[in-house]
Amino acid sequence: MTQTLDLANVREFLTRHFIDVFDTMLSMKVAVAPKIEVPHVGDRVSGSVGFAGENMNGVLYIHLSAPFAKQVAASMLGVTLEEIADEHEVNDVIGEVTNMVTGGLKSWMCDIGTECAMSTPAIIRGSSFSIEPMPEVQRDWLVFDCGTEKAIVEIHLKLN
Repeated sequence: MTQTLDLANVREFLTRHFIDVFDTMLSMKVAVAPKIEVPHVGDRVSGSVGFAGENMNGVLYIHLSAPFAKQVAASMLGVTLEEIADEHEVNDVIGEVTNMVTGGLKSWMCDIGTECAMSTPAIIRGSSFSIEPMPEVQRDWLVFDCGTEKAIVEIHLKLN
């Protein structure tokens, strides 16, 4: 492969891959939206998966509003919104979606010669939190329109 690992290439890959995951796994159409200044969604569910290798480490976050996270869960599980009984089902689905998106990123990184491993997914819920990168960590995010909702994919990447 002739690609190198840098934030621009990661962004390009994630743009295509996120759209594919939502289309294939959730039967939801999403489109790239204009980038907003600082990603902020009120009451939200955020999935995160870390990844690390010899030459880099980072974290991928997917931020969804709590109501949209519930819609995503219902779509993946093939049930109605009313059939989603508790937030644990939503957490499981958002964790799995985040795992799928990060797994695609991991596979792409391995294809370009940057081997890495992934952590298990984690979920953050709330309305009053921010995620700040550590020094020397590059941060970028993509915004996707999903009908009337937005999905934000945030990437933190540190190249060693």
